[in-house]
Amino acid sequence: MKSIKNETPVRKLPVDGATLPEIFLKQVENYGSKRIALRQKTGNMWREFTWQDYLNYVEKVAGGLLQAGVTTSDKICIVSNNCPEWLFIGVATQSLGAWLVPIYPNSTPDQLQYIVEHSGAKVLFVEDDEQMTKAAKLQLESTQLELIVRIFPDKNSLPANKLFKHFLQQGEHYGHANPGFLQKNIAALSPESPAGIIYTSGTTGHPKGVLLSQRNILFETASLLTMHDYIWEEDTISFLPLSHIAEQLQNFCIGISAGFRTSFVQNMQTVKDDLLEVRPTVFFSVPRLYEKVRAGILETVAVSSPIKKFLFNWAIQGGEKMRVYRNSTKDTPFTVKLIWRLVDKIVLGKIRVKLGLNRVKLFISGAAPLPIEVSRFFGALGIDIYEAFGQTECTGVCSATMQHKTVPGAVGAVLPGCEVRIAEDGEILVKGDNLFAGYLNNEAATQEVLRDGWLHTGDIGFFDDNNYLHITDRKKDILVTAGGKNIAPQNIESLLKCYPGIGHVAVIGDRKKYLTCLVTLDKEGLAKLCKRLRIDILTPEAAAEHKSIIELIQEYVDRVNASLARYETIKYFRILPSEFSVETGELTPTLKVKRRVVYEKFKNVIDSMY
Repeated sequence: MKSIKNETPVRKLPVDGATLPEIFLKQVENYGSKRIALRQKTGNMWREFTWQDYLNYVEKVAGGLLQAGVTTSDKICIVSNNCPEWLFIGVATQSLGAWLVPIYPNSTPDQLQYIVEHSGAKVLFVEDDEQMTKAAKLQLESTQLELIVRIFPDKNSLPANKLFKHFLQQGEHYGHANPGFLQKNIAALSPESPAGIIYTSGTTGHPKGVLLSQRNILFETASLLTMHDYIWEEDTISFLPLSHIAEQLQNFCIGISAGFRTSFVQNMQTVKDDLLEVRPTVFFSVPRLYEKVRAGILETVAVSSPIKKFLFNWAIQGGEKMRVYRNSTKDTPFTVKLIWRLVDKIVLGKIRVKLGLNRVKLFISGAAPLPIEVSRFFGALGIDIYEAFGQTECTGVCSATMQHKTVPGAVGAVLPGCEVRIAEDGEILVKGDNLFAGYLNNEAATQEVLRDGWLHTGDIGFFDDNNYLHITDRKKDILVTAGGKNIAPQNIESLLKCYPGIGHVAVIGDRKKYLTCLVTLDKEGLAKLCKRLRIDILTPEAAAEHKSIIELIQEYVDRVNASLARYETIKYFRILPSEFSVETGELTPTLKVKRRVVYEKFKNVIDSMY
């Protein structure tokens, strides 16, 4: 059992305060109308909001909530894609000492019903008609809901209790009648005041509501900024769901505390184009996006001319040498620096520009471990991806990569002020001011994960010789074969997903004589894959049964098997006719595979391999 406590003092935030709303007010004083805080692409234009605009909207929302009878500790739900209005509602809710309860916009009507009912929400904000259609199906008699507000009206708007613009008008009237009300409410808050109830997207059963306080989110914010104190007034792009703690940390908590300018994408289909326009200085994503970018680059190179292939491989080799020295304490040899300057100017720098990532000084990956090969690849491009590990119950992060100390396969050092322990069975335990208070209305589940002041994460891992944390897999996902071998499927899946054309992989083998896997093909990469194989472009359904595709995937499996112990090798695989997705239920909102759903949904396919 090894325990590491990072006793580095957590520095006070440059703009200090006991709560996030208090810090928000100070940032408004600092920036006023001089700096843009939020903006969102709409068509060919950007809707822009200065910090003063931000405050004006927060005051109107807060006034509207008070006018609706909201009081301390009430629950305010929001189901919406990322937009400035989401943050207006978030800051206003916390300013009144109420609980912000975000709901994923891809939630089903049943999931919406459960969270609204379970949380006891008084007000529900919905983004548009798509969300209003779900809200219209709510069985209101079993909830405490008193008001539904639609944020964006559509041409064929469905009835709602109130439109956002009318809600804001009422809030404005309240403000005129009660000058200084927002500041008075914020002054009455304390570190123990509510921040949010985040419902975790569990792989089975109903989600659990994680209770987070102002102390939790400010400790986490200060700890991360202690580790990365060079981050200030950055440009960020927001496209991952704000319903998730990781995105809230970056563009809500740290965004306010460090004076970020946050640009919201128009929608998920415009991320690539918006990224080229924004060119952020801080970029956060989940491993799946980095995997897809790598696969896309490799596919492009695979069908390019011999001279371009040579230049790319030469550049990657030079970049890899520089990556190693850049992340070590050794002096970089002159020849390595010289080659790096050449390859960066001729090849690698141009790739970063083409991706829209040439201005980024901090790349972050979270929500799942980043495959080693993906980390090395981006490092060779001149992009060191800093990993973070944690979960909602510890306010998102308990370990993170330190500057210029990237170790592929590791999720960084313990955060300042936190303690991490590896239990006898390998489970990762966490202690610190970032631990949640418990699950809403679920004492049994709380006691299961919070014991003797330690959060039992359910993840298996270890510390290396440099005290960097490594994640092996989820404790519940470890496969035990019929022969008694313990196998972490995540490692095998990561190796396979590194190959171009592969979307998701699910390894099967618990209580089985051998391992098998299900493979999905990446829609975006399929056309390039067909071009490389010199076959007609196929649909995913046709590709799943095409001889050339099956042979290529078999080649990938054989390569992976060659690097594994015999008992870890994949004996058979099946290509599924469609990708896993959040909408069809196989993926969580952070694009992690819901194993039990996959096993149940494709039981017949799995059985055919045994």
